[in-house]
Order: sequence, then C-alpha cells, then structure tokens
Amino acid sequence: MSRTAITEKSPAARGGTLYGQVRPALADSVVHLVREHALRRPDAVAVEGSGTLLTFAGLWHRALVIAAALDEAGVGPGDRVVVRADRTPGVIAAALAVMALRAVYVPVDPTHPAERIATVLTACDPAALVHDGTGFPEAAAAGRAPAVDVAVLPALDAPPEPALPRPGDVAYAVFTSGSTGVPKGVLVEHASLVNYVGWCGGLVGRSTGGSPLFGSLGFDLAMTSLWVPLAQGSRVVTVAGVWDQETLFGPRAQPYTFIKQTPSHARFFEVLAEPPVYGGTTRSLMFGGEGLDPALIRELAPRLGGVRLINHYGPTETTIGALAHVFDRGRVPGTPTVPIGTPAWNTRAHVLDEQLRPVAPGQAGELVIAGRAVAAGYLGGRGGDRFVDEADLGLADVPGRAYRTGDVVELLDSGALLYLGRRDDQLKVSGHRIELGELRHHALSVPGVADAAFEVVRGPVDTLEAFVVPAQPWPDAGEFAERVRTSLAAVLPSVLVPNEVHVVARLLVNANGKRDVRATRQQLAELARPVR
Repeated sequence: MSRTAITEKSPAARGGTLYGQVRPALADSVVHLVREHALRRPDAVAVEGSGTLLTFAGLWHRALVIAAALDEAGVGPGDRVVVRADRTPGVIAAALAVMALRAVYVPVDPTHPAERIATVLTACDPAALVHDGTGFPEAAAAGRAPAVDVAVLPALDAPPEPALPRPGDVAYAVFTSGSTGVPKGVLVEHASLVNYVGWCGGLVGRSTGGSPLFGSLGFDLAMTSLWVPLAQGSRVVTVAGVWDQETLFGPRAQPYTFIKQTPSHARFFEVLAEPPVYGGTTRSLMFGGEGLDPALIRELAPRLGGVRLINHYGPTETTIGALAHVFDRGRVPGTPTVPIGTPAWNTRAHVLDEQLRPVAPGQAGELVIAGRAVAAGYLGGRGGDRFVDEADLGLADVPGRAYRTGDVVELLDSGALLYLGRRDDQLKVSGHRIELGELRHHALSVPGVADAAFEVVRGPVDTLEAFVVPAQPWPDAGEFAERVRTSLAAVLPSVLVPNEVHVVARLLVNANGKRDVRATRQQLAELARPVR
C-alpha cells in the first residue's frame, strides 16, 4: 500500500479561495483498501441484503473470480466495461473486479429507457458487458462485446490476483446530462476516488454500522453509500428502493454509520404516516444533490436527536463531492440555504467573477474547483470547455485541473461557502442533474413541437413540468401533451420525465428576452379561471 509523506495542513482561506486539508492518500485505490480489509478482517461483513451476508473475504474472492472471467474475455487496462447496475452483491463485486484489472467500470441504471442505455453503450464502446443473472437485452447496441453473467461463473479455489490499479488509472465513468442532448461520460481516476472516500469517511466517522444503498448506481450520488463503507471496512446494506422503509429506518442491532439522501428524499419521507426517526437509526445524516433548505432541518429537528448533519456538495465532475458543511439540529443557520462548507482534502475552491478573477469575501462569484477532486475530463473530450487549467487562470504556479461548476456562491465570514444558484440553464430534480439544453433537444425532436420550456416544482417529491407550443393548432391539447410525455419517457430517466405537460399557444418572455416560465404558468392559470 502506497503512503505518500505529505505534511498535513488545516483548511485556510486567502482572498476568494478556500483550501482543503493537504493529506496523504490512504492507498493507491479503493481496490487496495478492500483487499487489505479482506486480508486483515476476512470475516467482517462487507455486503448485507435480502437476508444474506457477504464477508470481505467472500467479496474479494468473488471479485477475483469475475476479474479472471473478464481477463479471459480480453478485458485489459483502460478498457471500459459496462455493468448493469442492479443493487446486488454480484454487481458490487463486478465493479471491484473491473477496477482490479485497471479497467473502467461504467454503471448503467437498468430502469433507464432502452434508447438512453443504447446511447451510453455506443458512446463508451465497451470491451465487455456484465450483469448479475438478469440478462442484458440492450447488448446489441454494443456490437460484439462479450456479456459476462457473474451469477453463473464457475467456482475457483484460488483465482489469480491481477496487478492492482495505479492512482492515475481511470476507475469509473458516470454519464451525466449533456446540453447537446447526448449524455457525457465523466472519467474519474483512482487517486480522486480514494481521496474522496478518505475525506468523506472522516466526515461521517467510523463504525461497523455501514450505510444503506438505495439510490441508483447509474448516478454518483449512490457511490458515497457504496465506496465509503467498503473503504472503511464497514458494510453496505442493499435496499430495494426508497419504499423499503423497514430496511432504511427499521430497528437495527447497530445504527447505520450514515445515511445519504437528497432533500427531496427527506421531504418524501416526511409525508409518510410515520415519518422516520433518524436518532437511533443513524449516527450521521448526509444531504446532497440539491440545495438544502434550513426550514427542512427545522421540520426534521424533533427526530434528529444525537445525529450529526452534513451538507454535501459536488458535481459529478468533482468526484462525487468536493465540499461539505457539518452542523447539528441546534445550529441551523439563518442563511437562505445551508452552507456547502469547505473543500475536501487536497482540493481548492475559487470564487471568481465573469472574467475569472478572484472576488472578495462576501461577493457573489462562480465556484471553480481545483485539485485532487477534479475528474480527468469527459469521455472522448466532448464538452471539455468546463475543464480549465488552474495555472492558466493565474490561480496556481503549476498546471493543474480545475472545473467551472456554473454555480454561484459567496464566501461567508465563517469561512464557509454559501450556494446562491446557477449561472446557466441547469436544473436539479431529486438530486438528478439535467441540462435544459438536453430537455429542449428531446422535446423539439417530438413531431409537432415548435418550442418548449421546463420548470422544477418543489414539493414532498420534486417534479418537472413542461410547457410546449404546438407547431400548429392541435384539436386535442390533452392528447398532444400525452404524446410529448410518452416520447420523453422513451429517452429520459423516469425522474426527469415531466409529471405534467402543459400545451400553450406561446411562451412569454421577460424584459431580457428570456423565456419566463412563471409568467407563462400564470397566464395559463388565468385562462383556466371561469368567467363570472
């Protein structure tokens, strides 16, 4: 295990920049950490789910068996392997196996529309496809890539151990929304992932309670609940989904180390007949994916006794998370949103104006993240204008990757960053990022649609609504709206399909010439009022 000697430094702020702690890597990769736990604590539980337990020794052995099968199929360093990302022990072992071969695992959510899965398969040109006994019906789009069913692999008493990954190898690729209508694959190196799990593990603390894995593995939000516990030698508890309340919040012999959810998840749980009691269920509660409203924390407060609260921030391009703010129910801030805090280990957060110059504390500016948290870029180099060089911006003496988030923030007197909004046309729905450009691309591809606009409606469960203008008068607005919604459902993840589609004669614009969705909604409501 590699341990680089680096002098530890505390977070600091200079001008419009926050500096995270400078810390040595825990290892060359998460794979190294899991292997070490398998050797030192072989009987410790690594994966729990559906009444079964898989130890670290069992997980590592299974990963090596899968790695041997992939090696035989021709998978080598740098190759991309698409994993049908059901939440099962076999899929978790498969992800480890791909990374152990120094290949790149690409998780694909099986609930996504077939067309979107096919787009991802075509974009990443996989060397192999992996599933856990479910089949891979979308494999035809991947050409001749072999499919490996990990559920039926023959047992091996002593599977060979491959040369483990190096820090600069790409660990995984996660596809996120693209403004051109085509999802972009974000490439994350092992050094960035192991930096993240070390930092995040320090935030949540260490216990054997582990974390429930209920989010989609096709998005990086769930990766916190997967890799942080395994890196700590703790357990991942696989959950069927957010509706599995017994596994998420029922009695346990030991509380979870942490639960990670979006604010939308929390609002959803709040409208249940018996909202969850977090105190006693988990030691830490982490929020991510969306801005966190202090009012939500006040609503949860009576059931948060003894729970550490963490507001976690980071685009996919900054390796799951790059900043965090730790607080408790007795110190809910009076700011419009809960601060997003201070940077991860070996990471810097710059607040810059429109000319990419540092702004003074207390002034709004774009958040640019630099350092170890920043991903290696996009698959194929597409859309790479967001990735810049820290030295070219005059923010460092040596070249280094930086990422323009498009988020507007302010550096508070407390030394934490406060999220203020977006510079561009990007939306978040229940923690899932979507570019308005992608939504419009798909909407305008529907025959008969001349224009379209979208809005997120906040509530117990966030929903997306669309306003579409027909190219010509349509005799049945309801039928046209359903046609649009059905077309979008065929290409978008379900959470990003508009809950309602409103057919309007035109989209109103504001004084700046931009679409004014709220004014359009108001006009629609006024037209619907009965005449008295």
